[in-house]
Amino acid sequence: MKRTLLTLGLLVFSFCCFSQKKIKDEAIIHQQERMVYKQWDKDKFTPEWKWWKPNSYAAYAATWLLHPNYKDLDRRPLKPGGEHTQRLALAAAMQVSSNYYKKETDTLRNTALTEITNYAGAVSSLDPLYNLYYKKELAPLDDIKGNAFMNVPQKVIQYLAENGSYNWYLTEMNSLLERFSTAKRVDVDRGQRILMYHRIMLEHRKLVESWKHSVDLAAMMLDYRDKLKNVKETGGYPDAPVKSADERLDDIMKRRKSLQ
Repeated sequence: MKRTLLTLGLLVFSFCCFSQKKIKDEAIIHQQERMVYKQWDKDKFTPEWKWWKPNSYAAYAATWLLHPNYKDLDRRPLKPGGEHTQRLALAAAMQVSSNYYKKETDTLRNTALTEITNYAGAVSSLDPLYNLYYKKELAPLDDIKGNAFMNVPQKVIQYLAENGSYNWYLTEMNSLLERFSTAKRVDVDRGQRILMYHRIMLEHRKLVESWKHSVDLAAMMLDYRDKLKNVKETGGYPDAPVKSADERLDDIMKRRKSLQ
């Protein structure tokens, strides 16, 4: 029983020791309000001296007689022209200046990226004009040997390989391929790069036409040689249909066009 009473007494004593009492001091509340957000109200400077309350003079004198001019000067940090107001205005001005410099920096950055895109060979494959036109026109350079003999008889291929025409064709095509690769890789102005593509394309077209002409001439020559060989073996000319003058003229014109 004694232990129980002693325990209860200790608990009550501990609650009394650690409990807190809420203090409501109007002077502190008014000071906090006017220093933060409310106006500088002279009627809320407490404690006040009231003549019908003689005991209020001691608190009034201890607080305000030592600072008689405190009420007359607005000391709020957020007042017009206050310290914190000036800091906020300075921060806003610095923010405007920072945004201006950021805009200028972004402009320089975009200009630099544009210049890099125009000059850098590493991104030349992203050029719209290259992808829409020159990539397709110069695609045969990716497979030179595969495009050399298309629908060409084997005997013509063998003849061109033996007389050196095929080696000449490969040398010229590989030269164009090397120039094309260099044009895509080198760091030059975009306009200069496009001109390089165009020159290579024109030379490629000219070389392809010359190669087709060589293949056609080789095919005609081999066909003529086979006919002569047939004449020598048979001992006479093969029977040929009689053609009129107009038909012979048409044949001459067709052969002339094929040789051009």
